Amino acid sequence: MSKPLWRTTCISALGGVFEFYDFVIFAVFAPHIGAAFFPAESSASATLKAFAVFAVGYFARPLGGIIWAHVADRRGRGYVFSHTVLGMAATTCMIGLLPGYAMIGISAPILLVVLRLLQSMALGGEIPSSLCWLSEHAGRRRAGLVTAILLAGVNSGLLLGQTVALIISSIFGEENAMAWAWRLAFFFGGCVGVFAYFVRRHVGETPDFEKLQSSGKIDALPLRTLLRESPRALLSGFLMCSMHAWIVAALYLALPSFLIRVCDTKQSHAEFIALVSAGCGSVIYILSGWIADKVGARKFCAWALLAMFVCALPAYASVETSGATWLVGLGAISGAFIGTYLGLLPRLFASPVRVSGIAIAYDGAAALVGGSGPFVMLLVVDNFNALGVGALFMVLTAGGMIGLALMPREVLSTYQ
Repeated sequence: MSKPLWRTTCISALGGVFEFYDFVIFAVFAPHIGAAFFPAESSASATLKAFAVFAVGYFARPLGGIIWAHVADRRGRGYVFSHTVLGMAATTCMIGLLPGYAMIGISAPILLVVLRLLQSMALGGEIPSSLCWLSEHAGRRRAGLVTAILLAGVNSGLLLGQTVALIISSIFGEENAMAWAWRLAFFFGGCVGVFAYFVRRHVGETPDFEKLQSSGKIDALPLRTLLRESPRALLSGFLMCSMHAWIVAALYLALPSFLIRVCDTKQSHAEFIALVSAGCGSVIYILSGWIADKVGARKFCAWALLAMFVCALPAYASVETSGATWLVGLGAISGAFIGTYLGLLPRLFASPVRVSGIAIAYDGAAALVGGSGPFVMLLVVDNFNALGVGALFMVLTAGGMIGLALMPREVLSTYQ
């Protein structure tokens, strides 16, 4: 890649690290937040309420994605690319400064929900605009690699959040971390987010959007045009993004709870396995994106989906006897799919409605599948054991295959 493209990719990836860090530290510090913002009935109920507020964030993402995508398709990808990170930084820092229930009573959890909604709406615009901005700069020959690097950065935000939590607990002790030191993680995220804004605010607009401006083809209502003219592309993108959201929920976020229930794994060991899975995923994203640019994204994506479909049931069937070994392997195959399909996603949609299309597919899947994924997976475990989760994984994978098959012909002709 050229130096300007490397610089563009690094700006996007580093921003993605801290954007997702800001989003996930809410879950990492859920017990601390629950104790600070909810009445002291019991630590378990306070933690559950904090996780409920975390889930609310997932369902706010599509609304934010639609609003910011409208701006991106009308005013420019670069404008939204720089301003969403500022919205994330501001709300994250305000959560860290927000007084607790002991000081302002019921206003504390209400304001917490409002800030979480605003934070999530900013994230809803961040990832679609970043994907579009980066892929349009890269062009079709490098779309797989650069979007995979972006996602590796986003995925690394989870690792950073866990690392910061460990550092705070080690330095200040669990008692102080529970009482006040957890707020430092939010201050850190806010300050880095402001720095990312100053780095991003000077980025240039993409060649595709500049052509739209010069030709006068800016769509006044991109969402309406998208729904009327691209339903097949939307369904295709949503099905593939749903597979992505399920992988993150099942093999990263809820993996520790799954292993504890099924295998009686110790909490610390289960969390370590989840971190290894997420870390390996980041490397595999980049490798698979690079390979997809060489051999053809659609072909490589199809092989990854087929391998996931074949391996899902055996991997979950072996959990009680072999532990998480084969699940980590399934995560590696899944990473190959994720690192490949993202290069296809922006090209599903015409330039005038591109960010809107990505936002509805990606944020919609994150809300419906990602937000409910951990709960659904644990419900299936309780009723059908690990094999039920494997069967559900196969169903989602079949949906991803259908999504790939539904890709419009003009995309297929480009990405064989």
